[in-house]
Amino acid sequence: MKKSILSAAVLALACGGAMAQSSVTAFGIIDLAARSMKGADSVKYLSNEGRSTSRLGFRGVEDMGGGLKAGFHIESQVNPDDGTANSPNFWQRRATVSLMGGFGEIRLGRDKSQTRTLQDQFDPFGTSGMPGLNRLMALDRNRLDNTIIYFLPSMGGVYGSVAVSAGENNNTANTQRSTAGRLGYKTKELDVSAAYGQFGDSNKLKITAVGGSYAMGDFTLMGQYSQYKQGAASLKVSNLGAFVKMGSGRLIASFGNASGAANRDASLMAFGYDHSLSKRTMVYGTYARISNDGTSTFSLNGANGRALPVAGGNSTGYEVGVRHTF
Repeated sequence: MKKSILSAAVLALACGGAMAQSSVTAFGIIDLAARSMKGADSVKYLSNEGRSTSRLGFRGVEDMGGGLKAGFHIESQVNPDDGTANSPNFWQRRATVSLMGGFGEIRLGRDKSQTRTLQDQFDPFGTSGMPGLNRLMALDRNRLDNTIIYFLPSMGGVYGSVAVSAGENNNTANTQRSTAGRLGYKTKELDVSAAYGQFGDSNKLKITAVGGSYAMGDFTLMGQYSQYKQGAASLKVSNLGAFVKMGSGRLIASFGNASGAANRDASLMAFGYDHSLSKRTMVYGTYARISNDGTSTFSLNGANGRALPVAGGNSTGYEVGVRHTF
């Protein structure tokens, strides 16, 4: 009798585990670079973001059976140069919960905008670190709060998403209100995508972005174009980039341009080299330069204080760093 009860209990636990299997993963990146920057003057320091923003996160998935899954993802920026966390929002990079199945994915919370996701995808530096193309995106929208996002299921290379963000009552001007969407097509060699978003309420920022990449063996070419409009203000940002694999290394090149009013006219040039020491550890070097025209004061990521350029001046920098993922 006791054996029968024990067997039934084991069987019940086994069935429950098959119906609802959960996994939780801790992950992160520690990326530090010794950087020298020059604008009106020069400064040298240790940066937390050479190739990737340093971060700590947790994600998990529960398989509830019948093809239905639930998941969560929380992720925060960390600053390993002095051991501090980013503020005021601790989980400011991403904080979402999802339901996933044959219908696709419904995701709720704070996440990246559809337009910025496209721009990250087709910048060889991933709009990250010193030479990211986002340094020219003066009217950008990156991460959005209070968002509901729907992602298409796998459809033979077609991918896409639509998102709505609420302004909520404490945001009386509705500056956080937004609607956006993205649609793309990807094969082994080709990846093309377009995105559009409206951000705000009475004075809406409208962003249109298109981009693509093509891989030819070890060589990948990519480019993008974005247009920003908000009332009488406008900005156009474009980029052409490439990288080529060389054994355990990779050469990267990027050329960007911004045009609009006299205070929004500049070009960006960047070169980098990555060398993988293992699957998780990489060393790298970067040189970048923004050349401003008119009264523009665009600057490389990390430039502040004395390293900021004068109007119409240049922002230059170089660095060597280490990135470790876990």
